[in-house]
Amino acid sequence: MHIKKLSVAIALIGAGASISAQAEEIVNKVERVEVTGSSIKRVKKEGATAVETVNRKAIEKTGATTVQELVKNITAVDFFDYGDQKANSPTSSGASNIKMRGLNESDVLVLMNGRRIPTAAFTDVGGAGAAVDINMIPLSAIERVEVLKDGGSAIYGSDAVAGVVNFITKKNYQGGEIRGGLGQSSRGDGTEKTFGMTGGYGDLNEQGFNVLATFDLLKRDAIYAKDRDMTKSNDFRRFGGSDDRSDYSPYGNLLNDDGDIIGTVKPGCPAELQADKGCKYDPLASLLTINNAADRMGTMLQGSVKITDNITAMVQGFYSKSTDHFEAHPVPDVFLTADGKEYLGRFMQAGPRTTDRESTLSQLTAGLDGSTGGFDWSVSAGYGVSKSTNQDSNYLHAVKYKENKDKIDATSITNDQALVDSIKVSPLREAENKQSFFNAKVSGETGINLDGGAVAFAVGMSLVKESLVDTPDLLTQAGLVKGSIKQAATDVSRTGQGLFAELAIPVTKALEFQAAARYDQYDSESHLSPRLAVRFQPIAELMFRSSFSESFRMPSLKQISENPSEGSYKFSGEDCKYINKPEGCNVSGYTQTKGNANLKPEIGNSFNFGAVVDIGVFSGSLDWWLMKKDDVITTPTESEALAAGQWFIRDKQPIVFKQLLNRGKFESSGIDTDLRVRLPLEIATVTFSNSNSYYLYSKSTNAAGEMEDGLDVMINGTPTPVWRNTFRVDIEKSGWSGGAAVRSTAGFKDSKVSVDDKANYDPETKRVDSFTEVDLNLSYTGFKGIKLDFTVKNALDAEPPFSNVGTTFQYPGYAPIYSARGRFYSLGAKYSF
Repeated sequence: MHIKKLSVAIALIGAGASISAQAEEIVNKVERVEVTGSSIKRVKKEGATAVETVNRKAIEKTGATTVQELVKNITAVDFFDYGDQKANSPTSSGASNIKMRGLNESDVLVLMNGRRIPTAAFTDVGGAGAAVDINMIPLSAIERVEVLKDGGSAIYGSDAVAGVVNFITKKNYQGGEIRGGLGQSSRGDGTEKTFGMTGGYGDLNEQGFNVLATFDLLKRDAIYAKDRDMTKSNDFRRFGGSDDRSDYSPYGNLLNDDGDIIGTVKPGCPAELQADKGCKYDPLASLLTINNAADRMGTMLQGSVKITDNITAMVQGFYSKSTDHFEAHPVPDVFLTADGKEYLGRFMQAGPRTTDRESTLSQLTAGLDGSTGGFDWSVSAGYGVSKSTNQDSNYLHAVKYKENKDKIDATSITNDQALVDSIKVSPLREAENKQSFFNAKVSGETGINLDGGAVAFAVGMSLVKESLVDTPDLLTQAGLVKGSIKQAATDVSRTGQGLFAELAIPVTKALEFQAAARYDQYDSESHLSPRLAVRFQPIAELMFRSSFSESFRMPSLKQISENPSEGSYKFSGEDCKYINKPEGCNVSGYTQTKGNANLKPEIGNSFNFGAVVDIGVFSGSLDWWLMKKDDVITTPTESEALAAGQWFIRDKQPIVFKQLLNRGKFESSGIDTDLRVRLPLEIATVTFSNSNSYYLYSKSTNAAGEMEDGLDVMINGTPTPVWRNTFRVDIEKSGWSGGAAVRSTAGFKDSKVSVDDKANYDPETKRVDSFTEVDLNLSYTGFKGIKLDFTVKNALDAEPPFSNVGTTFQYPGYAPIYSARGRFYSLGAKYSF
């Protein structure tokens, strides 16, 4: 099969292949035909594949201060918000990623100006976090965002399985602007302060050069869970859920020989924490946050110069830095009383466990673009680095702690402070993901002319080298940090080479075929990715399109490293019987996951068919899509591993062991629609738009290897709502512009997690409600060079619906597609000159 595919690729390369084989080429194509001011697709710029474009004007209407906030408005994106909500996560704290089509973040390729940028340095062995952290992309530098809603490996190579998101920066910008903003929730917290500058000098076309610089700052205060009614307690029985407060209490819960709680060591448990014979501890009621505090800075500098009339040189560099502070609760453990009785306690005197994270992302790119003999060509090379550092505090040295445990009274805060300080440690973890690349391509006309025009081609190649060095300190690697998880060191690298080709064949004025193929070779694996597409436009107002693409994703660098890593896990439900605990248990433990150097690439296939219409005041598109994926990298479920006896006890806490395998399948299908009506009325210009992404089905393999329906349900903590919808109305009149956006997400069946009253919490009938937020924006440009903005996000102050999946200790009771920030006001001003 690969021989046949390779023959096709060689034939295409020999003939010369397509108008566009890299994202830069797609960008140029869009720029040539873009309708000024349009923020949704128009027939004149529609190709054989659906590409959603969000231009600068549309970006500003959202009131977004970060790229994370911006992508929430794109319905085809399955955006997950736990990065800014998780505290003390080894990988995702402070990070935000993009998902599409029900697949993982590593299945979406994120580009800047059509070029790859390094993925996050902190990832886990299961693949979580092995994607670009979009929080690190400077928003002010972005001119528009293009979302390719199709598999794109035939054009881009690895990772472009579910789609491609291309952030395109400003070019040939002249002038300058200074901007600032202030935002705060209606409850007086979560304050955001922003400041930025942009300056450009020189006209590339008239003066032969252009220089652009941007600078952005954001400072955000935390929002604490205790300050929202929805998230003020881990006792979710008030919503029909379970009581997920911890038994590891500062008052000490005494245990009998069977491990049952029989009383407390220390009297005085507050009435609201009393439960049965013990005392609960409520993590959400004190220091946990639902939005982390953050300080972010981003800057970009780029220059372009015309060497000759036909050759342009460019250099671009950007640097982003993010610092985040996270707090978790003091270390829980099983302690001993003076007379040798065990109790569940929490070492409050050691203080809250904290993590100070610093992440940076930088990339330098240089290139030449030119035209010679009627052919366009370009070469570019770049080097990028993603770095992250975690500095932890108030953790305990496991050996010293064990040696002195009998001297510690966890129910007291008057232990010998010198002793407490002697067993505390501050673990350090550092990681660095490096990427270097070289790209080259040639495009033009083949000399073959058909009724629709000349057959066009592009051919090219790419080289990439990537490496990951992740170094937890020695205590963490040895599992000797009490209150943390064991983390393995990683030092892996690989190189890849790609050859690509594409043809655009305009058979008639109405009918065009496209064919593409790309061959990628890595150190241990290779893959050939074909693509076929057709575009048919019988009349100016109507167009049909269809495509087939094969795509692939190489295992992440962490996934091919065989050093095991750990993650926290709550044993509950069916897990209890395997670890010899009573039904309804709620036991904190760990998972231990090992990578696999023999993993194969994951293979995806996508099919699309759609139509686009434009009749002046009305335009719209409808696209059906189907996504299939084989050889999905996954592990046995915790229940499978437990049933197979793959677990053990360490320090009286259960640990379940798993290894990565190519054993899964995935399939999903849906319909995307975009509609727009623009009414140039005498009193104002009014625009109505609606964007909807609707899933027909979503399936993946279950523990038995059978395809299981994953639509409208929660699978492994990930919800798949049937639909997402964004409706907007915008009004413009003489310097004033305003609008409203209604963003809605369908409900879904809740997670199957153990609860106190199973009879009243049937996951087949208990549903998470649909959720709607309304955003308002108003702008005024009546003063020369000045733009004033006022935005209200979540104007109706809607609270996210309760979900049982969000009831583990660090989560606030709702699924990771929502935020509990509530109503949020912001003011902004921009001076342009």
